[in-house]
Amino acid sequence: MPTVFQPSLNEVAKVDSHTNRASAPTPAVDRTQVLLRLLMVCCLYAVPVFCTVHGDADYDAWWHLRVGQWVTQHGTVPTTDPCSSYGQDRPWVAYSWLFEVLLYGCYQLFGLLGLVFFRLVLCLGVTAALHRFIAKREPRFLVAMGLAGAAILAVAMLFKERPWLFTILFSILTLDAILDLRDGKRTALTRLLPLVFVVWANVHIQFIYGLILLFSACAAPLVDRYLRRHEAGQTAATAFSQAWWRLVTLSGVCFLATLLNPYHVQLYRVVIEYATQPGPFRYLNELKSLEFREPSDWVMLVLAALACFALGRRQRVSPFDVILLVFSGWLAFRSRRDLWLLVLTALYLITAWLRKPAQDAEAFRLSPPRLAVVAGSVVLLTVAALLVRNLSNDGIKERVAKTFPVQAAEHVAAQGYAGPLYNDFNWGGYLIWALPELPVAIDGRTNLHGDERIEHFGDVWSGLPDAADDAELLAAGVVIAPANSPRTSLLQRDARFTEVYKDDLARVFVRK
Repeated sequence: MPTVFQPSLNEVAKVDSHTNRASAPTPAVDRTQVLLRLLMVCCLYAVPVFCTVHGDADYDAWWHLRVGQWVTQHGTVPTTDPCSSYGQDRPWVAYSWLFEVLLYGCYQLFGLLGLVFFRLVLCLGVTAALHRFIAKREPRFLVAMGLAGAAILAVAMLFKERPWLFTILFSILTLDAILDLRDGKRTALTRLLPLVFVVWANVHIQFIYGLILLFSACAAPLVDRYLRRHEAGQTAATAFSQAWWRLVTLSGVCFLATLLNPYHVQLYRVVIEYATQPGPFRYLNELKSLEFREPSDWVMLVLAALACFALGRRQRVSPFDVILLVFSGWLAFRSRRDLWLLVLTALYLITAWLRKPAQDAEAFRLSPPRLAVVAGSVVLLTVAALLVRNLSNDGIKERVAKTFPVQAAEHVAAQGYAGPLYNDFNWGGYLIWALPELPVAIDGRTNLHGDERIEHFGDVWSGLPDAADDAELLAAGVVIAPANSPRTSLLQRDARFTEVYKDDLARVFVRK
């Protein structure tokens, strides 16, 4: 967490240039107000605690764990898929390998609790970055806290052990560095940004969003110059100024930094695969468009509307702001997973519209003792949540068994059934982890399996007649099926298979 979120209230008196008299210092905030504001900050950081300290594991966390284990054991990254029968001879890029190694490291240290601690730490980092981003531009405490609270509520649905948390965090830092350069400031963050992109390119494929932010910031001043709307100045908002060239150089260095990964330029092939693959946006809940059935969707919509209003109130609109709003809006309304970028854009536009001089603000400094209070409250809330929710490793395993075929996989492992394994899409990630000796038929890595294959598996498990004689299903040695699937009912009447295990969640069939 950053040390300072708001400018200090007790500013040194400034000398009035016209009267040569010292202006009076801003009156101090009384102790009750300080305590109330400190309580509000603690409440803000309580949100990620309550959203992340639970025993539910993400569907994709399991195959991330397995890949992290594979990389740790082999000391290199895979070039073909080691986890599925379909992809064993196909080239595959483990584009989140560093995220997976970190996740597996947490699992080695703490067991399943490591997943909880991992997502908690990352989500607290995202919360702190958003808080700092807002407070840096809006010195009024209550306004900043209101915006921060709304932003956290909007993105809380994404608080899972997924690599997109790194993308959210690094995007905040990237936009912050860009805005500093456009304001004529040079900070330590701008110098460290290439290092951020080195890490980013090894933890998540959406580093491309950061490059788009940088290249948009480089292109916008050129648009201003073409429209003859540019203003003289030495900031990065003016084309061909020294600061603008510095931004162009920084963008180029950040692009080169993304090539410092085990796959080098091949990583961009994965970017193209995802950009040209429409299927997952129809099948995966996280990639579907917003349905406005959740409060977070409406919070995002309100922030987006305020951002549009704020932009419309400006006398001079920057092309960078328009590009940013259009791009983030298209991503957010296309896929709920990317709504965070529109929230971040809205925070920037709203705070730019509301911006007032710091000396007119009711400031609040999060000094080291106050920061210690916030950190202590986070630790206490975490411990309380662990106890109340029974989050021991055994308790988490019980929760996992309510969603994933834990007992069915244990039965298959104990009996040593021969493969190939046939499974449905949702359980593929877990079975990669639970049955490493049996490569799965399909899992959540959509760029590997492709739209046609994912859709075909959906038809098979839906029991459609034209998918009755699926070659992979008929060749399977063992099938792990959801208990309530139409295909499961058909398998129970299929003379080619025998049901050898059942529970409330899953069925296991072996080929006769």
